[in-house]
Amino acid sequence: MAKVTQEPRQTSTEAPADTELIADAVSTILALSLSTSTRKAIDEWTVRIVGHLALLLSEDLGAEQDDEVMAMYRASYYLLDLSRRPRESTPAYEAFNYLREVAIRTRGLLTVYMRKNGISAT
Repeated sequence: MAKVTQEPRQTSTEAPADTELIADAVSTILALSLSTSTRKAIDEWTVRIVGHLALLLSEDLGAEQDDEVMAMYRASYYLLDLSRRPRESTPAYEAFNYLREVAIRTRGLLTVYMRKNGISAT
């Protein structure tokens, strides 16, 4: 019987989240206008930014030691609750507001993430 050996995990000195990509997504979303955005574009951006927010929430940002960060986690998890997400029948303006709110929460956690990992804003 052949043995399988595991390669030791290599640790990276770089932060795993692509902070530039996340920051660009947040900036783009916050620059959108409801009057020029299609529902399809709103939905596509929502999927992306929810993924970015979920990634940041999976990081240890020191919420146990910092009440402000804990409040950011709670507000973010509240938004990510499936019952609060826009559905197909949700009016475009509500879906747009949700998209902006998730982007704002993502920006806040991204700032904490970058500060904790010593990443300067570009």
